[in-house]
Amino acid sequence: MNVRAVEQLQRLSEQKRDKLSAIYQQQRQQVDNYQQQLQLLSQLKQHYMGKEQAHGATMNSAMLINSNQLTSQLTTMIDHHQHEQAIMSAECDHSAQQLQASNQQVKRFEEVKKRWLAKQQYEQVRKEHKLIERTGVSLCDCKNRRV
Repeated sequence: MNVRAVEQLQRLSEQKRDKLSAIYQQQRQQVDNYQQQLQLLSQLKQHYMGKEQAHGATMNSAMLINSNQLTSQLTTMIDHHQHEQAIMSAECDHSAQQLQASNQQVKRFEEVKKRWLAKQQYEQVRKEHKLIERTGVSLCDCKNRRV
């Protein structure tokens, strides 16, 4: 494996990481939105139930039926939002784990690339040193022969 191959693998790994990061950010935003909606629904239910208690005995049967239906619908919506939020949170946690693994992979490729570049530099210096030694020996041989 050469440096170009490692660079290409690193680039692909970075692209994958960037896609996973975008997915994670989107999922995080959805979880936050669901949390906000859940809070608003809970506030609406509390507000409505407070008004219901204020009316007390003045409620007729139609108002009582409507009140019960509304309370039931709000409870169902809250339960549904809690369930959806739990699913989205689990998906978001999984995406965070994938993103972390992808970050680690990118770092490993960076380290491999550094090692390959260091090895290439070492090989180049070694070749140059051998060439200098050969040239120096050749020059010495030529001087010794002339004497």
